[in-house]
Amino acid sequence: MTGRLEGKRVLVTHADRYIGPPVVERFRAEGAEVVADTTDYTAAPDAIDETVREAGRIDVLVANFAGPHERMPVTSMIGDATAFTDAEFQDYLDQLVWPLLRVVRAVLPQMIERREGKVVAATSATPVRAIPGLAVYSAARGAQNAFLQVVGAEAAPHNVQVNGLGPAHIKNNMYYTDEMLADDAVRESFESQIPAGRLGEGADAAALALALATDASDFLAGQIIPISGGWAT
Repeated sequence: MTGRLEGKRVLVTHADRYIGPPVVERFRAEGAEVVADTTDYTAAPDAIDETVREAGRIDVLVANFAGPHERMPVTSMIGDATAFTDAEFQDYLDQLVWPLLRVVRAVLPQMIERREGKVVAATSATPVRAIPGLAVYSAARGAQNAFLQVVGAEAAPHNVQVNGLGPAHIKNNMYYTDEMLADDAVRESFESQIPAGRLGEGADAAALALALATDASDFLAGQIIPISGGWAT
């Protein structure tokens, strides 16, 4: 590795879920001091401020949040737009949208004061394309993306870069699990939709997150970059 994050302190939320594990591994290999936070903020929504206080100086925030466990993997998330309940949508707001807004709100002031910092959010590419059956999930991820676009523009004059990566069809322990992909028919149905001809690896997402966490993103503001093997462009 190249030590691109040597001396940087990084807070990764939901470090045990979604792209958290490969990000923690890659960032540590690049020399970062990683605070791997695994708090369930649906159970303790006010704990985000305490997590940020305990972390101290945060040079890079990787705001990585995954949706309700009970609706995983992705094949269990499909549902008609006329059939979802208010409670189901609220779950996505509580586990995806509110934690992102709160952690960004908590971390930005110190970065703005120093005139230096990176916020990297792991959202999704699903809002880019209409996927029948994922209306509620796409709505929640779309809210995340819209928030980041505006905050990215607001933070840019302070030399703070706020951007996101939008994974789709990336193997991970929440949406595209090993157990689900062990079914050849399921795996092949996804691969047939991806121009690259394969599902992505966690390392692919971590590499993009790394770029957004370094000076490679110095002239980016409020961008949501799909990482999907060409499925979303």
